[in-house]
Amino acid sequence: MGIKKAGFALVAASALVLSACSGPASSESGSDGKSASLPASDYNKVDPADLKDGGDLRLAIASMPSNYNPLHVNGNTVENSDIWSYALGSNFIYADDATWEPNKNFLESYDVDTKADGDAKMTVTLNLNPEAKWYSETPITVADYQAGWNACKSEDTGFDCASTDGWNRIISIEQGRDEFQVIAKFDREYPDWSSVLGTAYPAAGFSDPAMFNDGWTDDVNVLNQFVSGPFKFKSIDNGAKRITLERNEKWWGDTAKLDAVTFSVLDTKAQAQAFANNELDIVDQILDAPTYELVKGRQNAEVKQSASTSWRHITLNSNAESLSDVKVRQAIQKGIDSADFLATDMAGLPVEGLDLSLGNHFFMPGQAGYEDHAVKFDPEGAMKDLEDLGYTMNESTKFFEKDGKPLSFNFTRLTGIPASESAAALLKEHMKAIGINVVFVDTPPKEFSNVLESGEFEAISFGWRGTPYPMANVGQIYGPGSSSNFSKVDDPKIAEYIEKIASETDNDKRVKLTNEVDEIIWDNVMTIPLYYRATLRAIPGDLANYGATAFETFLPEHIGYTK
Repeated sequence: MGIKKAGFALVAASALVLSACSGPASSESGSDGKSASLPASDYNKVDPADLKDGGDLRLAIASMPSNYNPLHVNGNTVENSDIWSYALGSNFIYADDATWEPNKNFLESYDVDTKADGDAKMTVTLNLNPEAKWYSETPITVADYQAGWNACKSEDTGFDCASTDGWNRIISIEQGRDEFQVIAKFDREYPDWSSVLGTAYPAAGFSDPAMFNDGWTDDVNVLNQFVSGPFKFKSIDNGAKRITLERNEKWWGDTAKLDAVTFSVLDTKAQAQAFANNELDIVDQILDAPTYELVKGRQNAEVKQSASTSWRHITLNSNAESLSDVKVRQAIQKGIDSADFLATDMAGLPVEGLDLSLGNHFFMPGQAGYEDHAVKFDPEGAMKDLEDLGYTMNESTKFFEKDGKPLSFNFTRLTGIPASESAAALLKEHMKAIGINVVFVDTPPKEFSNVLESGEFEAISFGWRGTPYPMANVGQIYGPGSSSNFSKVDDPKIAEYIEKIASETDNDKRVKLTNEVDEIIWDNVMTIPLYYRATLRAIPGDLANYGATAFETFLPEHIGYTK
């Protein structure tokens, strides 16, 4: 499972991942010359007209969504992002370098005017395709954009949005010459405006907080009201843990090549075996050597490899009693050797020669703007810091104590998720070496979102999957009061930088500000980056227009099988 960052999702690389705002690893060598190049995309590109008509695409997900609303804090997952990419349209088609052009099925054209108009410092005009409609046959209009803004424009609307970033920069959304012209006015020049205006969300699903927060249920009749893409929901089987999509007969664009797309809940090991047995068509992220060797054994299998925006980390909850002191968190950070996590998780995978270490919360190595701010592994220094804080070593237990109380914190271990289990084992080993005890709290993956939202954890490891906007959503994970700030650190300095970055239009200055706030985030020890992943994806050799990528859009209606 994973999490997504602002408009994209949290990802757990089969170990839970959310969406975040980091940018892609570059296809060029890193500035230190150590890392080999990774292609931005790797797939079989075929003209859709030359593909077979029909066939099924069988995909795997880590868990069934607990909330199907992709903008809800609990719905901001990679699983939802993947499912809705077939059923919910997007205004933009991204190239492998993260540049984009309008998706004419939804957006005919757009205009950005930076001339001041009263309180508005920037006006974005969207000219929608009048043919675009929801499955209910209601046209997609300015009302849908107004509903999205109304829900996510601030933290106190009653709508539990994953992020207000970008939405809170809009001061009005009005109708232009007709209901198909959207005029959005921003309170400043906002470079990443397309991060919030890139998708129309259904007004019917955002009508009030109750509908937004709890109305996106697993009833296909409910969810199909919100469909605007080439596929619709056919069935959701919670017993079998399977979601099936089928062609949307009301879709106005190119007819989808595939008949159906299915999503089945499978853990990492089960995915590899199902792929090898020709029961699954995609292993979305190959995470270990046994999986890599197993999928390669299938006849006609291909493993695609590209740059990625997925990165793993450890989040520390500053509300936990033992982690409330930032100096204790800093000692913990010094005691973690991220190279061990990288070597363990990537052992046996075809990443030789790639430097996948990560020293930034926003930019990926090799990407313009990347600076390495990682804290040096220094276990001796960590122990000295703890001694300076008044902790003394208990020679019997070999753990630090203060006032007779051992220094200890809990780690939420997601059972059955190899990356989480290995992270738990390594963290315990590293912390034992500096005199801190780690206690495992075993938790089923299906509880992942609830654990995060409730804050009922002290330390946890999962992944973030980035978006094309590495500087757009600083506030989502690190902003004071953000529902996705799982560290619960509220630093007013970070809030100041969020405002500066959001309004700065000079890219060089914006990059500088982002790197400055990155150092503050390292000092606060909110999330500790461990490494970023190359995308390794197993597919059938006859599958076209789908593969490994960091950002390129694989249009669902063009995915299919060769003749």
